[in-house]
Amino acid sequence: MSSIKEHRLKLCLFLTCCCLFLLSCQETEEEANGSDEPEEVLQMLDLEYESFQKIVGWINGETILIHKGDHQAHGLISHNLFTGETHSIYEEHSYFLSVEISHTNDYILFQEVSDSGVILNIIDLDGELAHSIPINYSGYVTLDWNAVNPELIFLSHYAYDVEDETESILVQIWNTSDNTLTERPIASLYPRWYTSNVYVYVDEFEGRHLYIGDIREEDSDMIISREIRDFFLHQDTFIGVVPSDINEHQVYLFHEYPFLVGDNVIAVPRVTMNNEPMKPHMTQSRRNGTILGVIAEEAVVLEDQLGDYTLQKLDFDNETTEDIIDLPYDAPITLSPDERYVLFGWRYEYIINLRSGEMKSLINGPT
Repeated sequence: MSSIKEHRLKLCLFLTCCCLFLLSCQETEEEANGSDEPEEVLQMLDLEYESFQKIVGWINGETILIHKGDHQAHGLISHNLFTGETHSIYEEHSYFLSVEISHTNDYILFQEVSDSGVILNIIDLDGELAHSIPINYSGYVTLDWNAVNPELIFLSHYAYDVEDETESILVQIWNTSDNTLTERPIASLYPRWYTSNVYVYVDEFEGRHLYIGDIREEDSDMIISREIRDFFLHQDTFIGVVPSDINEHQVYLFHEYPFLVGDNVIAVPRVTMNNEPMKPHMTQSRRNGTILGVIAEEAVVLEDQLGDYTLQKLDFDNETTEDIIDLPYDAPITLSPDERYVLFGWRYEYIINLRSGEMKSLINGPT
């Protein structure tokens, strides 16, 4: 009898060990395959390098807008970074110059140049024309689309007076509701909308001061800061660039959210051209979201050298920065809506995975 009990006890212990072993294997497999997301494989652009103009920006977290073109025709296409699927949006036998995506990511504004003239077009993502207006300028124009009232668009460029042989800045407002162009006396190529009616800019001629204006009033522009030399603006996040009065090798990035409220500041190495501090390339994709910047490793005078740069996360709450990846040069960046990837380069031809810190080219050829 005792031997039978002993046998049953050994059998129970054996079965218990087996169950524990199988459970351990199951948990290990779940840890390996269950909670972690599958690795995303980025799909390069299936496009000849010679016809690649630039990546315009993000349509959504996985789709980008591409501007392609050659001497015969230009076009706009969408490209899914993970499936590789492309979709032709618009193509014409003409040249496209400035191209912008709306803040809602569902409309495209672009400048089209052909033998018949120059026009500004607004199309949806199916290529359907929503608005169009002719303009009298065949060079690149600067565009700023009002995020609060998308019917208003700043259009600015240099204008040459043949009689006086002088060059000035022409700023116009395109109101798509009545399809009119209205001149606005602004001494900057880069006015930026802050609200549906209010705008800000840095005067490019009179001391580089920060001004604010309101399109509902004439001659309303006024100086609000004599210290800010340039600024970054995304929705109501405002970051002013102020030269340090203590250290000639630094500039201060003053973070204000909303506009002119707050005093968080980060000091970064100063980059100058013609003795003027240059604004670091910065990006933000969500209201009050992550802010990234291309920051010099040390002070740089661009007439003497190009410098070394790092992609950094700017933490204004703690007034610190966090290195993400070394960059090959100084160039613009744009953060994806889901804050997982960054496009980098003068044509946004590189993509950076913020989780792995890896960077790769999206186009074959000498980028």
